[in-house]
Amino acid sequence: MLNMKFRNYLPHDKQLQEGKLAPAVLPKFEDPVAAVPSAPEKIEDPFVNIAPKKPNWDLRRDVQKKLDKLERRTQKAIYQLMQEQEKEKEALEAENGEAED
Repeated sequence: MLNMKFRNYLPHDKQLQEGKLAPAVLPKFEDPVAAVPSAPEKIEDPFVNIAPKKPNWDLRRDVQKKLDKLERRTQKAIYQLMQEQEKEKEALEAENGEAED
């Protein structure tokens, strides 16, 4: 007689059913990743991402250094203009003071 063994197939013929093998017993697998407790996740503020970013946010980021430099120069120029106006004012007061004498 034929010596056939069936692992995954169930034959319809009764003579061949004798060759059917019992299902294999699988060893219990424990996932080492699942066994380690996960680190607590950072809780994000849900209101941070509600409003979308403006479409030019990346341009502002790239130009921010130049804008800071320009702001410093602007403040310096305003300060110099104020000093010049103060000097002109003092010069006018000095002329008026000498003219009155």
